Amino acid sequence: MVIQHNIPATNAYRNLTSNRSGLSKNLEKLSSGFRINRAADDAAGLAISEAMRSKINGLDQATANANDAIGLIQTEEGALTETHSMLQRMTTLATQAANGTYNSTSRASIQKEMDELGNEIDRIANNTDYNGIKPLASDSNKTLTGENNSDKLNMTMQIGPTKGEVLDLKGQDMTLKGIFNDLDKVSGVSAASTGVTVPTTAGSQLVKLFNDKTVDETQAEKDLTNAVRDAMNRADIKGAASVSISLSSDTGSITINGQDKITGSKAIAVYNALADAYDALDGVQKSKGDTASALTDGKEYIQITASGAANDDVTANANRVVKNIQSAIDHVSSYRAELGAKQNRLEHTINNLQVTSENTTAAESRIRDTDMAKEMAAYTKNNILSQAAQSMLAQANQSGQGVLSLLQ
Repeated sequence: MVIQHNIPATNAYRNLTSNRSGLSKNLEKLSSGFRINRAADDAAGLAISEAMRSKINGLDQATANANDAIGLIQTEEGALTETHSMLQRMTTLATQAANGTYNSTSRASIQKEMDELGNEIDRIANNTDYNGIKPLASDSNKTLTGENNSDKLNMTMQIGPTKGEVLDLKGQDMTLKGIFNDLDKVSGVSAASTGVTVPTTAGSQLVKLFNDKTVDETQAEKDLTNAVRDAMNRADIKGAASVSISLSSDTGSITINGQDKITGSKAIAVYNALADAYDALDGVQKSKGDTASALTDGKEYIQITASGAANDDVTANANRVVKNIQSAIDHVSSYRAELGAKQNRLEHTINNLQVTSENTTAAESRIRDTDMAKEMAAYTKNNILSQAAQSMLAQANQSGQGVLSLLQ
């Protein structure tokens, strides 16, 4: 018998320590609800879990981002609903003004309403705001320093947890001037008795219209030829006339064959008719008349009457305005269709993000969370073993008392 080393007590103490350590871990997992509370619990599981948590956070924020993007789109689309309504009213007014039963006073009243509707279109476009962003404003193509960009305001929506998961939405100048400037691509032709000059930029735009199949080149030549012949008939000019179109990627020119038959003021009238027909190729033309020519705010496209213009053809202007506004309606419809398509896409994006977040969360839960039933069973076992080890340690400590009987 020895008393310096009580091996049974040492063994009981080791088992008691081990059981209490296991019991402590059981209590920690049961109280926290997590199977992994530190890297030592499961190093690989912790690394996988943290990566999943990062992805889940990104997915949840991307869902919020997509909802914010829908809010922006709905703000734009709601504003354009009223723009559409006003353009429809302007069509009605222009058609009304084209009727010969109205005198100059009546048409002036119609023009006043047209102008006010134009002002309201501008106000809505410049003041539609979502969190400080004005996607429909006249300066929607400017940088923060006020410099103009060639591109419109580009709003990049982060709709996923990684860099490449984005949706681009360009702003659009939906003021009256912005709408018509976007549509009027081939204006700016000058006419003189020596010919018709097409600016390089206008020529390039005409090439683009041909390439985009917006304008048929053969039909354009027919339209221009007919315009020249009609003008010659009105001017009582005899002789055949044809139109030649010469186009390349950078330049464009139009000439009248047989122009030696046309001289003086009659020549200018014919060339003006050709320039007017050329301007009409894109479907948008400025109104004719002194007042309309002085305007630069977009109202030059909706002027039915032009006071002070002796040669003002009100009916022609009204019909031109009807055509202009129809093009504007189509333009606004196209942008609204783009907004609607992106909103539908975002709704599907949100559904996908939510499902992915849910499934990733479930996977992370299986790695990280405590199985309460399993852990409770382990806790019960370790609790019993801990109590048994404590009791056995007490018994082992008593075993040394037998030595005292030998000393009596």
